[in-house]
Amino acid sequence: MPGLIQRHNAVEEYAALISTNASSAHRRRGRRLEHSIAKTSNAGTTLSDEAEEWYEAVCPPLEDVQDFIRRFHADPDFSQDRVFAFLAPLFAFGVLFVVAVVAVQPHSFAHRILDAARDHTAEDVLKVGGMLLGGILLSLVALKCVIWGVAEGASVVLSMENRDERGRREEAGIPSSGMVLGGMLM
Repeated sequence: MPGLIQRHNAVEEYAALISTNASSAHRRRGRRLEHSIAKTSNAGTTLSDEAEEWYEAVCPPLEDVQDFIRRFHADPDFSQDRVFAFLAPLFAFGVLFVVAVVAVQPHSFAHRILDAARDHTAEDVLKVGGMLLGGILLSLVALKCVIWGVAEGASVVLSMENRDERGRREEAGIPSSGMVLGGMLM
């Protein structure tokens, strides 16, 4: 069992060494890695250390998320229009596939039209075609809105202040938002 723990720590140490991200999270992980190596050789990892690692993996620090988003903002090939142009055909195909799956159901409108073609006029067929095209267009508009919403959410995350900026503001004597809100609510 100790060999397995040492192998795990060696892999984590190697991953920290070859990482291209020079953020503070990796430096913290490096310090924690040195601490955990010393700790595992003596007593083994505790539940709180493992929970802390899981928390950091699931909820990365704001600085790391901002760096990730800045990389996408800096890429000229990654724009809303290009993302939409890439996803629109896939999304339209998905909508058509869902419509086809629904149309194949035994009690669907398409089966009623095909079974009794004489009872239905060309107007009914045009209605079905119009609903199909309208559904595809509305789904593409919804896709465009989702892409815009994600871009706006990314801008909001980029505008958030991280710990370093908050520390600089407090050193300069500017009150933090927590102090302002706390003063208003008291």
